Amino acid sequence: MNNSKNVLVVTALSGFVRAFLLDDIRILQSMGYKVYCAANGENDDRKLEENINEFRKMGVIFMQVPFSSNKPLSKTNWHAYRKIKKILKEIQFSAIHIHTPIPGVIVRMAAQKYRKKCKVIYTTHGFYFHKGCGIKKWVVYYVIEKIMSIFSDAIITINKEDYNNAKRMFCKRVFHINGVGVETERYNILVDRSEMRKKLNLSETDVAILSVGELSERKNHQVIINAMEIEGNSNLIYLICGKAIEGEGTYGYLKQLAKEKKVRVVFLGYRKDIPEISKAVDIGAIPSTREGLGLAGIEMLAAGLPLLAAKVHGIVDYAVDGKTGYLANPYSPEEFADNIKKLENKEVRNRMKKNCYEMSKKFDMSVSHKQRQEIYYNILGKE
Repeated sequence: MNNSKNVLVVTALSGFVRAFLLDDIRILQSMGYKVYCAANGENDDRKLEENINEFRKMGVIFMQVPFSSNKPLSKTNWHAYRKIKKILKEIQFSAIHIHTPIPGVIVRMAAQKYRKKCKVIYTTHGFYFHKGCGIKKWVVYYVIEKIMSIFSDAIITINKEDYNNAKRMFCKRVFHINGVGVETERYNILVDRSEMRKKLNLSETDVAILSVGELSERKNHQVIINAMEIEGNSNLIYLICGKAIEGEGTYGYLKQLAKEKKVRVVFLGYRKDIPEISKAVDIGAIPSTREGLGLAGIEMLAAGLPLLAAKVHGIVDYAVDGKTGYLANPYSPEEFADNIKKLENKEVRNRMKKNCYEMSKKFDMSVSHKQRQEIYYNILGKE
């Protein structure tokens, strides 16, 4: 099929598209492009047929490709490579926009022979190498990404550290955007704080800390639990919103740790009322060991919450020590305990609120939309 107005969007899992890339699809469609999406729609919380129908309603042609998102050298990814080769042979694309690391390698390898007529764009939502990740890991992932940059017409990054690292690679067109955008107005709402705290079983004297995100080792919830024990304030309570996934750092592990440390932790599971919860608590926490940006942190800022933040990767783009919260080594519960003590002071929190609101606006959807639109026009041209 020859049609210069076809664009292929690729991610490991179809859920990633729904969570982060719908605005990209709308931008491309507004430019007159027919959008195809290649992803694994079977390794998802929806059935494959449901994914196909949902994408069809958006005017997108969905193609099932069996990417494995956590086993790079698996037989599954070999099948994914062959499927991508077949798709590229049958359909002519103006551009391929790849997201997530494993498809980032697979698709760029498969697309080499088509680059004379097709632009290959790679958006990294957080390189696996970053300051503090360990020299072996840094070297391995940096070398892989640098080699793959040879086969890229453009690389888009979402944090300043990744942007600076990408500029050292072979691809000549490197861009930076303020993430995929946060709907900050969703958090600019009036909430009956007292009533909401009652629903969450919080007393007037409780100092409530909130984290939002999957219960995984990378999210590092355990450092907050350990820090709470060190701080020793019985009024502290830690609320965690998010689904449990397999592996260390999940519900069972954290529940047992909280019991051993004799601190109060409440697991709220997946919630759709995060803006309301954010207005009812006192402090936000984003202690991840790695984070391309961390939309949850920006969303909490939009609700006026100062952050207990890890001094890593994309988090430092918006968590400014002493202004929008306090930074700590993600492996130091002692540093987090010191920062909890600072933010227990209500006056300190109130002084930071305006800074939090203003910082979140820099990452608003409107800002990101404009940045991405300009990049698409830059790369694909105004046709």
